[in-house]
Amino acid sequence: MPDPILLRFRAPQGENVDVPVVLLGAGKAAAEQFQAARRTPGVHVLLAGDRDYAVRLALPAEEATIRLVQANRKKSARIVFPGRSPVRRRIEDVAVVPEAPAAAPEASVALDLTAGREGAPPLWLLPDGSFATEPGAALRGLAAGPALVHAARWISSRRTTTFERLFPPSAFHPDEPLRPERLTAAQAAGLLAQVRSALAAAATNAEYARQEPIAAAQVRSAAVTVLSHLVATVLRDPTFRDAADEAAASMFALVTSEEGPSAVPALKAHVIQLLSMRAPALSAADRELARSLVRGLVRESPPYEALPGPWRFAMCSARDFHEGEVDIFINRYGFRDVPPPEGSPSPPVRYGTYRVLEAPFRTPTGAPVLLYARAAKPDDENLEMAMEAFVGVFINRHAQLGAYDMRASAVTVRQAGYKLMLNAQCAGLTTRFAIARAFPDADIYSSWDSTYFRTGAGGKMNASEGVDCFVELLRGMCEQESHAQIEARMRRVQWHHAQARFPGFSQFVGPGNPLVVARFQDVNRDGRADLYDGFLDLTIAEIAEDLRASLTPKDPGVGPSQIGGAAATGLGWAAGSLNRVTQYSDLWASLPGQSELFYVFHAGGFYSRSEPPADVPGGLPEERIGALPAVCRYVRGAEGPAGIHADVMLHAHLSHAGKEMKRLLCAADAMWRAFDTGLLDGPPMHTPEGKRGAVLLTLAGLLEFPADQNFVDGLWAMALEALRFPPISRSLVRACITEADHQASNYYGSKRGLAQLLVDLGKSDPLALSALESEDPKVGRAKEI
Repeated sequence: MPDPILLRFRAPQGENVDVPVVLLGAGKAAAEQFQAARRTPGVHVLLAGDRDYAVRLALPAEEATIRLVQANRKKSARIVFPGRSPVRRRIEDVAVVPEAPAAAPEASVALDLTAGREGAPPLWLLPDGSFATEPGAALRGLAAGPALVHAARWISSRRTTTFERLFPPSAFHPDEPLRPERLTAAQAAGLLAQVRSALAAAATNAEYARQEPIAAAQVRSAAVTVLSHLVATVLRDPTFRDAADEAAASMFALVTSEEGPSAVPALKAHVIQLLSMRAPALSAADRELARSLVRGLVRESPPYEALPGPWRFAMCSARDFHEGEVDIFINRYGFRDVPPPEGSPSPPVRYGTYRVLEAPFRTPTGAPVLLYARAAKPDDENLEMAMEAFVGVFINRHAQLGAYDMRASAVTVRQAGYKLMLNAQCAGLTTRFAIARAFPDADIYSSWDSTYFRTGAGGKMNASEGVDCFVELLRGMCEQESHAQIEARMRRVQWHHAQARFPGFSQFVGPGNPLVVARFQDVNRDGRADLYDGFLDLTIAEIAEDLRASLTPKDPGVGPSQIGGAAATGLGWAAGSLNRVTQYSDLWASLPGQSELFYVFHAGGFYSRSEPPADVPGGLPEERIGALPAVCRYVRGAEGPAGIHADVMLHAHLSHAGKEMKRLLCAADAMWRAFDTGLLDGPPMHTPEGKRGAVLLTLAGLLEFPADQNFVDGLWAMALEALRFPPISRSLVRACITEADHQASNYYGSKRGLAQLLVDLGKSDPLALSALESEDPKVGRAKEI
């Protein structure tokens, strides 16, 4: 039962007297509600102050309590809302109306789950527990499809509540009582009946699926989202145990039945991932079944029987890495230079040449293992993925704060034959989603932290963690090991990383690590990581990016969950960039559980005014979440060493914004909400100017990529305008990220740099510093669109 609202009086003896009350109205509506209440039984009180409140004493009210309230008319009292500090108000008026006989309870009625929100897709919960698009009779079969799709999108906007609370508490109006509406265990039976009927009508072997395969799959996907939410509810309400078990059984049945010409393999994989995510709510037997299904999602080992040899691997390294890496293979690991064997492929780049190295070990069939090494650029490093002659590709280069990753992913290459890729760079998991999209059938090993190397005289590389791990990968393949065994082998030779305190940490995360990898996959390409994607929307529209119109709102013409293409890819980049930012800036070092080391940010999809995200902590009072350009939702209590994760979301009407602008908007909101919720705190960010300066340094770091500087200055000016910052020179801000910061791995700002920024700004632009010091909470925060 929720804690009551209290009206607190100071008794003559100095003790507090707390009187439970019920809120009738707040703000401008309080006086009107009080006048209306005077005509109804009870003890009604009007409290005046900055925000007026009308309340009624909770029943039964004792005579002594009523006299106490009347005696304090025109005097001060405090009102205490659950979880909030008391606020002082003046008792403006008191009305005592004799009690009337209790009325008979009303019959159950349909509940509007969108709370009358203008433009929201209609969604009603009927008395029997089923969903509908309007009040009326319960729908079954295909007729329930539209309501289930609306329900699935509604569910996907939530994070911290399940069916035990249908309306999240208001973050900005603690005076608004928690709404008690919920789905009961009895109603869950009616909802299960509706979902089962829809699944039967849209099954892969049904006539509708044969005629309209995508529409039928959309119904099945929506039904699975509802079932997953039912399973999750048992963690909050044990009375849902039977319903949760039945919902899980329906999900397992869908995994088995998703076969045939009308089946959608991505949906089957998604159901398995949802079952994995819901494992804590499953019975012991179901948990084990879910684990076995997850293991079946990935290739357990390379297809050795289809790889007779010779095994050719392309090594595509940055030019300043190439020569040193070749020498390490030869001098440390015994590879030898050989002439290109007969049948060797030609380099895919003009004027390029391969230096061919033969390994000192052989394939299981006795064939040679050959390394074709060439210097590469991000624009051409993936080209060998399209050449059947190669079994795999080893890429080793700088990330250039993600700029090179964007260039590499922009080149369209179609994978040919089996491929294994090892991608060694800085924070490779931030861009794994892009690699997985480009090469969905490849076995990918991507770096978690920076991949280390050392140089000798003349700056030539003489030791490489990437090479050490790649050699172990090759040896594991020659022993026909599974991916899990190969990853364990690589773990034994990886260099020291701070994340090693996390049990099972691997610098190179491969297919044998599916629960980590799944956070960075996005099967339907809707800009929401699949492991957290309640609804796998199969009606995705390809939305292009338009950098120059980034801040001009445009209706995409589809629902937020249907946005795909470059627009969704750009949101993935924004989330990945935040993981890179938090790793390479000590401004974020106070995140709990060293979250900056564990990739807590992921793409959370798009939203709109009519379909806003729920359960979002932090922000400004009175802000409209659904009107902000970007929102970052922090969720505490998540699994994993950090104990927290964050959904990075963007407004649907800015889905066309360039990925460069998406990164700036998302980073600004993420940092502000980290301040709001106490995730980031302490000097020098304990003052308004400290917080705003930290945001400016983060934005400046994100704009350090190879491009025309006038163009970058234009992005900077657009971002400052959108974030209500005063005009401030980018050159001044970026000058506070120095070479010393780079040496300390603070590429996106540092506490040292923040102190410098505030001093330099005071000298060169005192008016701008004055704006940063302003008590106006809106300075530095995004405008509504």
